[in-house]
Amino acid sequence: MNIGRKLVSAVMTCKVCQVGTGQTALEALALMQSHSVSSVLVIENELILGIITERDIVHTLHAKAEFKALRCIDLMHSPVITVGAETSCIDAYHLMTGRGIRHLAVTDGAGHVLGIASEGDMMRNFGVEYYTNFKDVGSVMSTEFCRLPPSAEVADALKQMVEQHQSCVVVVGALGHAVGILTERDIVRLCNQDPHPEQLTLYEAMHTPVITVRPRKPLPAAVKTMEHAHIRRLVVTDDGGVACGLLTHHEVARGLEGDYVTYLKEMVDLQARTLAQAAQAIDEELLLANILRSMTGTAVLASDLDYRVSYATPSVAQVLGLRMENVGGADIRDILKGIGWKGATASLTQEAVARGPRHHVVATGGEKTDFQVSVLLDDQHDPKGYLVLAQKA
Repeated sequence: MNIGRKLVSAVMTCKVCQVGTGQTALEALALMQSHSVSSVLVIENELILGIITERDIVHTLHAKAEFKALRCIDLMHSPVITVGAETSCIDAYHLMTGRGIRHLAVTDGAGHVLGIASEGDMMRNFGVEYYTNFKDVGSVMSTEFCRLPPSAEVADALKQMVEQHQSCVVVVGALGHAVGILTERDIVRLCNQDPHPEQLTLYEAMHTPVITVRPRKPLPAAVKTMEHAHIRRLVVTDDGGVACGLLTHHEVARGLEGDYVTYLKEMVDLQARTLAQAAQAIDEELLLANILRSMTGTAVLASDLDYRVSYATPSVAQVLGLRMENVGGADIRDILKGIGWKGATASLTQEAVARGPRHHVVATGGEKTDFQVSVLLDDQHDPKGYLVLAQKA
């Protein structure tokens, strides 16, 4: 069964770790470490008041807050984004990307918690058909990741993780080889073990050895490696052993967002067939255009083979800071370079995306933006242009 057609209730984690508002932050940390979970819900009178995630721990430690003085109500963030049990996985994931979050609480009609769904829950339930969209690790990995030498301190790692919106730091030696890794989960562990973990060196704090993978490794095999090792990320290394990328649950799962338009179009086609006897036929191109315009959190740019922009969604203003009147007919490469993507020209070629859609995480306007680049094909699978999907990383 395709993951997009599954309900979120079929993939969610039912055993949810919970704390009360009056419990201490240290109790939440201990619960997260003992159960190896990335979040706990803050519950009061059976209703969700907030959520504490590993990322919250990283931000709090970076801000030099004393965990001993904090309660869960001080550490949590709210409101918690919730969905019903009948929500489809692809709609749930689209909501995650639009809100820039990695967890959704699943509730019943009265607001009582039924479970929690994360990117990892989505990824673990992908069927074989999902992976046919990608050939190998290199087609989905991120080439933008944090790296520091073993002599750096945890405080340096926290700064990079917060500023670059990353979930880990790869510890590299003088030749660029990965010698260790420090993840958000490691930060939780360190906060439980040391009163001042930010003062430790990465050599003292990092997790080692690092499990690595090559860019050409088939994606399903890489995912199995993560599952067997009970980890959420792999460091990608080139033929010389130099760290060149990162594969995490996020990179694997975000392919669902690229499938969202296809999924919606299928739903439109199904409804159109159901209403085949209607007096007026549905204009498929008009419907698809409206679907693209309604996508929240994702900007869409399309160009012809000469790189002239022929279509853009209004969300380019929100996501990319572009004015719609300046986009049409402009060179898509110049547009992308103008907002900070220096490698746009090299990335928007038929050769660069010959093996399928490619992801690039780029610093734009002080934030990280994820660009997915692919070739637009006609009904005969001949190239007609380029498609760029952009969302905040």
